[in-house]
Amino acid sequence: MWLKDLLPDDLPQARILSYGYDADTHSFAHTSSLNIFQHAEAFVEELSRQRRANPERPVIFLAHSLGGIILKRALALCHNDSFKSNHGFRDILTSTAAILFFGTPHSGTNGIQLAEWMCRAVSIFMSTNKGILSDLGRDSPALEDIQAQYNPASEGIDTISFYEEYPTPTIGGLPRKIVPRQSAIIAGDARARVAVLHANHCQMIKFSDKDDGDYLKVVNYLHELMEKGPQKVRNNWLKEASYRRIAKGELSPIQQAVFPKPLLPVSRNYVQRPHIDNFITEKLLPQKPVTCQPWCVLHGLGGGGKTQVASSWIETHKQRFTRVIVVDASSRGQIKADLTTAIRSIGPEYSKSTWRDTVAYLSGQKGWLLYFDNADSPDLRLNDYLPNSIHGAILVTTRNRELISYAPDSHISVGMLTEDEAIDLLHKVSDLTPPSNESSLAIVKELGMWALAITQAGAYIFKTCRLDSYLATFRQHREKLMREASLR
Repeated sequence: MWLKDLLPDDLPQARILSYGYDADTHSFAHTSSLNIFQHAEAFVEELSRQRRANPERPVIFLAHSLGGIILKRALALCHNDSFKSNHGFRDILTSTAAILFFGTPHSGTNGIQLAEWMCRAVSIFMSTNKGILSDLGRDSPALEDIQAQYNPASEGIDTISFYEEYPTPTIGGLPRKIVPRQSAIIAGDARARVAVLHANHCQMIKFSDKDDGDYLKVVNYLHELMEKGPQKVRNNWLKEASYRRIAKGELSPIQQAVFPKPLLPVSRNYVQRPHIDNFITEKLLPQKPVTCQPWCVLHGLGGGGKTQVASSWIETHKQRFTRVIVVDASSRGQIKADLTTAIRSIGPEYSKSTWRDTVAYLSGQKGWLLYFDNADSPDLRLNDYLPNSIHGAILVTTRNRELISYAPDSHISVGMLTEDEAIDLLHKVSDLTPPSNESSLAIVKELGMWALAITQAGAYIFKTCRLDSYLATFRQHREKLMREASLR
């Protein structure tokens, strides 16, 4: 079993726990949604007991098939638990950094027979309960209800959904994909990442050795999530502690209900641009002592991907800063509002502070990053909002080239993608891997190598599954295609 035979060597710092469950297959007194609820409740109770000595330890869940449905119901239970409760259920949710779903039927399976076979294949049921199986059917109300309860619980949790590439042999029938891609993806979750495993439904969680390509893919994701997880969970606990103090009457809502402006999420289809990343790192994280404030200005036309580049870089390097302050610089009023939020989020003693206090506070601190996004107005001047210190860094995204005067030697244009970046983006968004890049290269060149236009094209191709005919269709219906894609 890879969880005990392979994973401990690759993740020696991790504590690996496995959990099994057995359904009540012979009782016809309860519906399947109640059975799932019972499994979920038993799971969180057992996990809470296991974590009692270290309730703030970060958690990454791996869930296969129906186990993912049970996990979602379990985290919904945690979310709905009282702040005053001593169950430890909320501790689990607060400590959850990420979830890897393996072939989980979020939208159900296509037909009762496939649902029954799925259950038997993963040894969940010894016999068949028709109520349970109907609730695993495509777009079932029970699954929709679980998803609706899970949505608020999952906010901020990194999610990766793996789907099966190959059909699974079935007894007395043709091989079928038990949980097809469209069901293995959580509908509407734009932050979740999606990846294929080159296996059928049963074999997708069975890895032969450390050189197995699918195993390496999963381990790489785990390494990434474990690197980001501790800081994410620390931030969760800061918020949770405030909520619990309110519930106990130790703080008023006015004192606590201020949190820093969050960083815009990086699209799951984002394509790395290493030459820009390296430039930002060179300017904002210099290797030698500095005599002036580190700056970097990302400038260029709209649609070039400036905000995504900045968000991705910050997400990668945020642990190297003591504090990251995100400011929407689209207007002076918004700048002042976000700077005010930043100072008030530090603690209740700053509840009456203003944006000017933020600037003064940062002037006396070290190691911070102040990020002005969308500083596009030609009338905008940033001088009033800049801390007077060389011990922090400034990052700006803008369409206004005049702002490069703040950083004459530390600005870079974010414009057209390289050919490889553009093709990679098109294939990611369209979820296609053609045998040749010839058609893809023609498309991205036609679109001027611009990230936004290529993303829109990929969205249309994803819907139609036609890469080869896109260019002719695009030229014939250019305005309509781009308008439709931008609405999705």
